[in-house]
Amino acid sequence: APPPGTGDTIFALSSAPGRCGVAVIRASGPGSRGVLQSLAGIPRVPPPRVLALRRIQDPDTAETLDKGLVVWFPGPHSFTGEDCAELHLHGGPAVVSGVLRALGRLPGLRPAEPGEFTRRAFAHGKLDLTAVEGLRDLIGAETEAQRRQALRQMEGDLGRLYQRWSHALTQALAHLEAYIDFSEDDSVEEGVLAQGEELLSPGPLAAPLSPTGMTPGRVPTVAVTVRALEQEIRGHLRDGRRGELLRAGVRAVIAGPPNVGKSSLLNLLCRRPAAIVSPTAGTTRDVLEVALDIGGYPLVLSDTAGLRRATDPVEREGVARARARLSQADLVLVVLDATSVSPTPAALGAALATLGPPPDTPCVLVLNKADLLGGRGGSPRAAGVPQGPPATLLSCKTGEGLEALLELLAQQLAQLCGDPLLGSPSLTQSRHSRHLGACVAALARFGRGDSNGDADRDIGDVAVAAEQLRVARRELGRITGHVGAEDVLDIIFRDFCVGK
Repeated sequence: APPPGTGDTIFALSSAPGRCGVAVIRASGPGSRGVLQSLAGIPRVPPPRVLALRRIQDPDTAETLDKGLVVWFPGPHSFTGEDCAELHLHGGPAVVSGVLRALGRLPGLRPAEPGEFTRRAFAHGKLDLTAVEGLRDLIGAETEAQRRQALRQMEGDLGRLYQRWSHALTQALAHLEAYIDFSEDDSVEEGVLAQGEELLSPGPLAAPLSPTGMTPGRVPTVAVTVRALEQEIRGHLRDGRRGELLRAGVRAVIAGPPNVGKSSLLNLLCRRPAAIVSPTAGTTRDVLEVALDIGGYPLVLSDTAGLRRATDPVEREGVARARARLSQADLVLVVLDATSVSPTPAALGAALATLGPPPDTPCVLVLNKADLLGGRGGSPRAAGVPQGPPATLLSCKTGEGLEALLELLAQQLAQLCGDPLLGSPSLTQSRHSRHLGACVAALARFGRGDSNGDADRDIGDVAVAAEQLRVARRELGRITGHVGAEDVLDIIFRDFCVGK
């Protein structure tokens, strides 16, 4: 259903606020044509989607406010699906505020709420909810990989995948309902629910069901299709949270004993004195967090207190916070003193074991203070086990080894996040995982609640199976917004800024 107030004409500054070269003010709704006629002083609007240079004036006093470009987007061929108008003005604060005040005095116009333009686009079928979320992520993207993932989602790749699954469920449900309604008819295959060879290996969905018939040998049974779809969705869920990590940033923690250069490493990576550095052990007491772009991937890096048995109550709290942050990390940078640990697998493995990072969390060993080795360090080897974490030498004082560390971090981030342009689109929201989990649970229950497992089932059993398909389809529809969207709309659109 359209959002409240869809019949109104809304307006807002759609470009970033503040002083800039060009500011864009957008209007959407039935009064958009009147906006151009009133402020641009033209009885006829320009041709659609053609920029026209006009003098922008106050409709009450005829005072010139600016000279800029106007463009007309008649619905439904516009971003929102409604009539839209845009004013491209000089971006001075006085110009923008003067034009906004003039718009506010026009009858039938009101300022837009945050995200209202995009919500109208959703209401008129221009975007589904996954594309809306992609647009929001594109606006907030800070790294190249985030931009690529958000653009792919905004262009509909994720939505089309879920729509394909929903279409397959719709076809399967149509066959079940036909069986329920016409099970006595000889034209309907009685073995439509036959389990047969229903367990398929993960991979592409089985061939789509025929919309007109169920010819044996040409159309897969409903059970085969449902099991294939269940396998495919389970595979989609087993993506290692790549899309979510890329969207929100990989949480990396710098951990290690006191006075090994953890804060110096943070300062070196962010290229500013973000953390206090002191030769006194135990200087860092709280968790300090910075956001970085490493090789196009987002990294949220945390500096933590040195891990040791502390006696001071404040330092004990700092160590406890460091342990807690370590348990939540997606990646751990373990910093050791290169002058006090041998760069051999056994020694590095023992040092790593004393710090106790989570066993399944990827680690990178950073042997700091390499400038004090005098060329004696050699190349550190992977610690502890044949496939232990990678290690690298570094001098936070001279910067030697920084490029090697950055390359190593970029490799780790690429493994965690993947390439957003390759393969099937990734999950980017926890709500996607939640609804897909409920969808898979319904598919897993399909056809497994009967008493005999025979092909010729009781109609009641078939009705229960059909209801599981309805539940699964409904959960998919909640992701894209095609069904049951009202409970998530406010959550999604409240994070948009005004004018989007």
